[in-house]
Amino acid sequence: MSPELLRMGFIVGIDYKKRKKKYMKNIIVLKQTESGTQSYHLSDAVMRKKIIAILALSTATIMMLGIVMGYFIFNQQSEVNTEFNNIQLLVNEKQNDIQQFKADVNSELDALALQIGGLYAQSMRINALGDRLTDVAKIESSEFDFSTEPGIGGAGLELTHKENTPQDLFASLYSIQANFQHQEEQLGLLNDLLNEKDLDQQIKPSGKPIRKGWISSSYGGRVDPFTGKQAFHSGIDFSGKQGSIIQAMAEGVVIWAGKRGNYGNLVEIDHGSGYVTRYAHLSKVSVSTGEKVEKAQAIGVMGKTGRATSAHLHFEVLKKGHKINPWPFLARKQKLKT
Repeated sequence: MSPELLRMGFIVGIDYKKRKKKYMKNIIVLKQTESGTQSYHLSDAVMRKKIIAILALSTATIMMLGIVMGYFIFNQQSEVNTEFNNIQLLVNEKQNDIQQFKADVNSELDALALQIGGLYAQSMRINALGDRLTDVAKIESSEFDFSTEPGIGGAGLELTHKENTPQDLFASLYSIQANFQHQEEQLGLLNDLLNEKDLDQQIKPSGKPIRKGWISSSYGGRVDPFTGKQAFHSGIDFSGKQGSIIQAMAEGVVIWAGKRGNYGNLVEIDHGSGYVTRYAHLSKVSVSTGEKVEKAQAIGVMGKTGRATSAHLHFEVLKKGHKINPWPFLARKQKLKT
């Protein structure tokens, strides 16, 4: 018997019994206690049952442990897979954000290039318009030169240490573009005014209708040379040598060139804006109807055709169909040479 069992108070014996020609082994386990001796009988059937129970319990325990460990490992793997998938989604999102950022940057660069191109075109138009204005207004190029960069500068400025963002740059460009548009509109209006002024100077009769001669009869009431009675003279007469050159008082289009009653040979020029000038009693007409004439262009020769006592030019000015005094349109400061 094992010493350990003896120390624990167990006494083991084996009893053999014959049952149905077979011997069955019966294991008796005795244990000494304070109250007496306790015995335990372990037959083959009981042992088999207990062994089977122990084996079943062990198997079930192992299976449960396997299931638990498998479940734990599966959950761990699932969590790892979920975490990996989340990381992969985050990486994909960041990659998409980077691609979108690149696309936004490229789009902003394209828009910036378009803005700069538009500003350059506006600058060229403004420079051309400025050159035109300086020419029309007869401004010295040294005083106002659009081809040179204007001077800028000043005392040292305190830096704000603020970085320029794309939004700041676009805001500055939009502000500059708005200023350019406003300046272009203003210069355009100024150009129109100067052109109108220049056109008005070109089409408004001024100067004198003859190159050599003198005023022999003014506008207004006078004694009619043919009847000796008071009559209204609707123009100014210029006397001079037969064959003196008659010239246009302003730029315009000839609307009459030929004989017309008491006017004799007449040239009538429409200058626009309601102004019309008439040149009568010509001995020769040098232009034709529909012809465009320039200021001071020769249009005929002084004569005495029509109702005239001698060679002279009868000059009239009409405004919107009404005869007006030609005197304000004459160059008073220029003396008419004989």
